[in-house]
Amino acid sequence: MNIKPLKAMVAQAFVTGESLDAKSVYEQIKSIYSNEKYCSVSTVADHLKSLKAVGILNEDGSYLDDAKALVSRYRISGYGLGKLKKI
Repeated sequence: MNIKPLKAMVAQAFVTGESLDAKSVYEQIKSIYSNEKYCSVSTVADHLKSLKAVGILNEDGSYLDDAKALVSRYRISGYGLGKLKKI
């Protein structure tokens, strides 16, 4: 089976334009990478930060979760939508 790289799948999760956090994205893609140890919420969070740094995603707010950890939400940018159409 030909599976896209994890970072590409993380970006693809935003194609609907929805605002998502790392856990939400992980829940969408975890079944695709079920046998891969590198697929985790923390790895997805790192990819989200990286995609934000290159302009594919924009930060769409943040909140404190039940454990008082800061959770950032992201939304795809216009530039990012253009890039996704090329994948």
